[in-house]
Amino acid sequence: ELYRKMREYSDVEQQILNGRLSPAAAANCGHAKEDTILLKMDEFIPPGDNIGIHRQDRFSAVMPHRHDFIELAYMWSGSCTQEIEGHKQKSIEGDVCIFDTQAVHSYGYTGENDIVVNILMRREFFDTAFLTRLSSQGILGEFLVDSVTRSRKKRHYLYFGTHGNEKVRLLMEQILEEYAEQDLGSRQILESYMVILFTELLRSMREESQGETKDGKAQIQVWELLSYIEKNFEDCTLKKMGEYFGFNGNYLTGLLKERTGKSFVEHVQEQKMRKACMLLENTQMPIQEIVALCGYAN
Repeated sequence: ELYRKMREYSDVEQQILNGRLSPAAAANCGHAKEDTILLKMDEFIPPGDNIGIHRQDRFSAVMPHRHDFIELAYMWSGSCTQEIEGHKQKSIEGDVCIFDTQAVHSYGYTGENDIVVNILMRREFFDTAFLTRLSSQGILGEFLVDSVTRSRKKRHYLYFGTHGNEKVRLLMEQILEEYAEQDLGSRQILESYMVILFTELLRSMREESQGETKDGKAQIQVWELLSYIEKNFEDCTLKKMGEYFGFNGNYLTGLLKERTGKSFVEHVQEQKMRKACMLLENTQMPIQEIVALCGYAN
């Protein structure tokens, strides 16, 4: 049923196919060609809602535009060419692009099988639901969110080549089904699904191919070091981490300092304090027990 609905013709598509509306007129949307169209959130979803979903019309192009909201564009099927801030990007089935409010972008012509699904989110929801929540989870989440934040400031968009990622596909299906049903608690479920989806996109970020350093050794990704510290912070040492990765410990702490601004010791201390804060806020455990659980001797 979902797959059938995704391929149903919209009113605009019917007009194009019947010859009552030209693809050029549909793309222009009544704006002058030199205009950059500003799309507003309240034109698409009711005030108070944080998420809206819209399937993009086919059989025409989409003129340069930007929004006052965050847009997540998912290539449901087929392919298309986007131009984002002057950069041409070929998207294929399964790819995701997240546009910030300043990102000017457009789409080339899309055919019958080229289906783009747009998930629209209020900016404040995106920043609080995703970035604030993830950055509070641990040093790895904080690092990934910092990477996202810096990328948004620089390029105003994030691109994820997630074609072939079955988890992302399944999550998109669940999101669309929940949005269509609008049952009891749908708003809360949708928002939770979006947090899961964005977390999966962050995981895909760290799975980029390993490069090589100048000396020919396999390059260590910073997220691997942070993940190791998160899992072993109670008793890990620089020597142990060096032995685990097969690198000199001083090289690894230098890499952490260069990429994150914090040394190995500082990251270990931060992770210990995160756990201590969580236990203090959510349990009645005495301080002596918390000290031991966080890896301190006294």
